[in-house]
Amino acid sequence: MTSCSGIFIIGGFHAVLMRFPVARPGPAHSGGVHPTMRRVTLSLLGALIMTLLASPAVAEVFPYEVHRTVLDNQLKVLLIPMPSEGVVTYWSIVRTGSRDEVEDGVTGFAHFFEHMMFRGSEKYPGSVYDDIVTSMGADANAFTSDDLTCYYLNITNVDLPKVIDIESDRFQNLQYSEGDFKTEAGAVYGEFRKNRTSPFFTLFEATTNVAFDKHTYKHTTIGFEEDIEKMPEQFNYSKTFFDRFYRPENVVIMVVGDFDKDETLNLIKQHYGDWKPGYQAPDIPIEPEQTAQRRLKVPFEGRTLPILAVNFKGDRLKGDDVIMAAATLIEPLAFGETSALYKKLVLDEQRVQFLGADFGYSRDPGLWSVFTMVKDPSDVTGIENEIWSTIAEMQSKPVDQARLDAVRSNMKYGFLSGLSTPQRTAQSLFRFIALTGDMSIVDELWSTYEKVTPEDVQRAANFYLTRARSTVSVLHSEGMEITEPKLAKVPVLMPVAADPNVAIKLWFETGSQDDPEGKEGLAALTASMISEGGTKDRPYDAILEDLFPLSASYDVSVDKEMTVVNGLAHRDVAGSFYPLLMDAVLTPGFREDDFDRLKSVAIDTLEKQLRYSSDEELGKAILFGQVFQGTPYAHLDLGTVEGLNAITLDDVKKFYADHYTRESVTVGLGGAYDELLLGKLEADLQRLPEGTPLPTAAPEPATIAGRQVVIVEKPGESTAISMGYPIDVHRGSEEFYALWVASSWLGEHRNSVSHLYQVIREARGMNYGDYAYIEAFPQGGHRNMPPTGVGRRQQLFEVWIRPVPDQQAVFALRAALREVQALAENGLTKEQFETQRAFLKKYVYQFATTTSQR
Repeated sequence: MTSCSGIFIIGGFHAVLMRFPVARPGPAHSGGVHPTMRRVTLSLLGALIMTLLASPAVAEVFPYEVHRTVLDNQLKVLLIPMPSEGVVTYWSIVRTGSRDEVEDGVTGFAHFFEHMMFRGSEKYPGSVYDDIVTSMGADANAFTSDDLTCYYLNITNVDLPKVIDIESDRFQNLQYSEGDFKTEAGAVYGEFRKNRTSPFFTLFEATTNVAFDKHTYKHTTIGFEEDIEKMPEQFNYSKTFFDRFYRPENVVIMVVGDFDKDETLNLIKQHYGDWKPGYQAPDIPIEPEQTAQRRLKVPFEGRTLPILAVNFKGDRLKGDDVIMAAATLIEPLAFGETSALYKKLVLDEQRVQFLGADFGYSRDPGLWSVFTMVKDPSDVTGIENEIWSTIAEMQSKPVDQARLDAVRSNMKYGFLSGLSTPQRTAQSLFRFIALTGDMSIVDELWSTYEKVTPEDVQRAANFYLTRARSTVSVLHSEGMEITEPKLAKVPVLMPVAADPNVAIKLWFETGSQDDPEGKEGLAALTASMISEGGTKDRPYDAILEDLFPLSASYDVSVDKEMTVVNGLAHRDVAGSFYPLLMDAVLTPGFREDDFDRLKSVAIDTLEKQLRYSSDEELGKAILFGQVFQGTPYAHLDLGTVEGLNAITLDDVKKFYADHYTRESVTVGLGGAYDELLLGKLEADLQRLPEGTPLPTAAPEPATIAGRQVVIVEKPGESTAISMGYPIDVHRGSEEFYALWVASSWLGEHRNSVSHLYQVIREARGMNYGDYAYIEAFPQGGHRNMPPTGVGRRQQLFEVWIRPVPDQQAVFALRAALREVQALAENGLTKEQFETQRAFLKKYVYQFATTTSQR
């Protein structure tokens, strides 16, 4: 098969085959990394970790009691009961990551074992384990980073005893054949190729390799490519890796949620008590001191704007070190959204697409990074100089005391807002536990943060952020040169007194289907002007400064038929947040500079990212456009390049006046809101424009005749496939729930026991995943659970085959078609139906877990 991709329509199916340079990154595993760098995911966790430090003592901030136990075999157990209506999260934290891979030629095994652990044991083979987890309706997953490997299951408490049984068994008695080993090795190589299509992964892989000489942080979590290629030959070595690192002294069990702590501890002792110790700590090479700046350019096969990263040799996590603590505060102080540099480069001059930093915690001294995407290749040097100038200012004088205090406030409310579910609570703790073996460092570290002065920040900048400790890397495309009233709609109320947050939603009956012909993208651009633009009285940067100490946020999401304004703040600061939200909705500034910036971002997203760096989403967009050709559903919610170019600021103002009306809005309130808030909202929203927009007819897609194909030719080594056809099935109908069971069995999103996943990915190791949908699931590569705010009158039955090697594309397509046709002809067996229905009845508990999402 030649290198190609496109929409493929067979027997009434539209199918999109997208050919990748390699693959797209995802949020799970080795870091399934976000499109920034491997540790951007950990940067977000770092923010949670930093926010955990919001009080002189954990007991005064962390609202749940922690029960610690160490078994005779040195297995540590942390039990954290909390109110959660029968929901529990169970974590097994292995204090081993890619850092521990010290032998030559075998990098990537920590991440590989994250995969192999799902192969099961003699008592519970992989398929049996999967059936048990499925029967629980559990949200189960795992991930790996430099310093850790974590396994978790989000379950109902009735299933906790069985989880303890199956988890203890696989950790003590993992069993897999050489065939299983080789199959999974192929899947891991596929994941590596997928990651290689991300410019951010490619940049970070090259940067760490140059920045480190001896330390194992030199390789990324997934490993060196040459080692991954040879991984199928390392079956015997794999057994020794498991025997060395998967021992009780190197593991911490954490249970959070609604459970009986005494009963749970007894079960853990019963099931883990015979686990034999024997952990062998590796001899990690010490990185020699860097004495001169290192620089590298990284050519990228795909199309991308230049990405600049200025990296520094940082420090390990030390709870009592004031200078280390002060250094980590430089991230938000100098490079965060409220920093002077962000205001200058992103908002005012608009020379970069984004500006970010990661000064996160690690077990050994790692890299601290500042990174940005530069709009003009000739400006890369200029942007680097701006970063160095900011550092020089930090080195030359102490930071403002009020700004330092604002950062601490942001930490506090960021942490408190996150303790709303067992899973989120566990996510705020696991990295501390993995790095130190416990949570006790929190007290010490916060005490240290409280001692940090502006002068300490200055000293930290002078010590760590030097050119001699730096590695500067630039990624670029190959060939690029571097240079009391009542509203019309009944409000939806969900009071939750124990919730730490107040959630406000304003649902407007308008979406991208209302874009005028020739000005596609108007609905989305109008929403961006509200969520990311200034108001009549405040520029956007001033709004960000006001929101920052509150750790509150608002945004506006646009789908085909609805636009939702989302506001979220901790209940302690909801009163301060409310006027900021109302100003954005009621008095948008519609400033020329905001309009130009956001319009440019939207066009760049389509031209630079969707077309060249997001092939899977591009394929799904083409599929949708083909199926709904000639209807208001055909174009992307973001619009088209031609349509966006045609939009004027007056168009935005008119769209707002016509569609953001008090007759078209529905109010949603959730969490610990004050009883007076609803009345205030209803009164304030009377200031919206008046009018009832004309309804838009539901789309009527043309009947698909025969088998059709649309091919998008792109250079690369992988092919992604999407196929589907329109369905007129809606929630509430009997047909919907029957079809839901069938499609879930066929390909539940991110679920390894689904049928397509087993046939294409599990049995053959061809790709990263294979899923089926009967409702819209935008940005599926970055989600684990179905999104909210995407209700539509016309849906699409869709099958998504994630990238497979080019030579296997036809086979994968035929396999998917065969299984879909077999399902249509034969249906499910009674056992399959009952099993999948039971799974969904519990799995829905993992949907919309926060009050805001509900």
